[in-house]
Amino acid sequence: MYHYVLLMQTIQLAHQQDFREQGAKCALNSTRWNIHQAELQTLAQAQRLYFTALYLHGLQELAKTSHENNLQLLEILENQLNAGEVTAADVAIVRVDTTSTQQQQQLAAANFQNALRDLARHVGMQPISLRDISGDLEQFRWQLPNIAISNLESSQDEWNHAVLNSTNSVVGWAKSRPDVMAARSDVDVSRANLGLASASKTPDLQVGPYYQSTADSTTFLGLRAQMDLPIVNNGEPLERQRLAEYHQRTTAWNQTQRRAELEALAAMDRYADTLVIIQSNTSDQPYSDLPAELKGLEKEFLAGEVDIVRVVQARNSLILNHRARLDLLNELSQAAATLVGATGIPFESILQTSSP
Repeated sequence: MYHYVLLMQTIQLAHQQDFREQGAKCALNSTRWNIHQAELQTLAQAQRLYFTALYLHGLQELAKTSHENNLQLLEILENQLNAGEVTAADVAIVRVDTTSTQQQQQLAAANFQNALRDLARHVGMQPISLRDISGDLEQFRWQLPNIAISNLESSQDEWNHAVLNSTNSVVGWAKSRPDVMAARSDVDVSRANLGLASASKTPDLQVGPYYQSTADSTTFLGLRAQMDLPIVNNGEPLERQRLAEYHQRTTAWNQTQRRAELEALAAMDRYADTLVIIQSNTSDQPYSDLPAELKGLEKEFLAGEVDIVRVVQARNSLILNHRARLDLLNELSQAAATLVGATGIPFESILQTSSP
């Protein structure tokens, strides 16, 4: 009975398996860096939503204080109207103002609750489980990255030098941002694929023993080797394709890195500009207690030192001053969150952990 048995082993002479393993490892690294990038953006967005909630909470407290002051002032004026000490026009002015502040308070409360729901959904909580939030924008002490500067008593040159050092620091962080590193890993994947394509130009060698028995009982034992001749398919088209892909991935990596640097510079400029405004206002116009100031106006009015028009104007000025302060603090906190998302810099490096 004729039968033929052949056992073949493929031997890759150009170490193609090493390039396959290298490409797989780089692809895994790219996936891990993409996960880190998603985590970074999730963290930065959570910080934005948290600071937005604090800002809206401050507006709610501001509207609440203003409305309570109007109610007290309206009650005083109504009593004085009954005593014939003030005119009905004065009472009408405060009554209209009280209605306005009541609506502002209701709107501020609704906006604050919406901000809490957005924050809860982003961090994976039930929207109804987050009813309030702790923290105060005024309590945060910001600084340049890893440079504690609490005031502007230093010269402008020293401040500019500190900003320059911080800018260089965040640009360095941006170059190692997760999406940049993922693009770099894609370059390594394309380089491994190029090496595999070049190695595949060397044909594989198939070698192994064989056993053959013919019909006339003749037995053959031997060793067989087989290799394709690279004549029709020499592997050069695939190599050129992998080379083009490598150049494409390299260009994409350079573009991603440059974009990260520009985003870091823009975020740093925004943060530094807002920080210097905050510190200037802190040194020149200290942030005071709004309820105490409104009480002071009320006492002056009861003492007859100012009329109701002056009281209303002064109260509006105080409220606008505190609103502007909250707007500045919100802009600084949002700029800080943007800086973290654009560079991947640790949040602790721009926030003082101890009291100045």
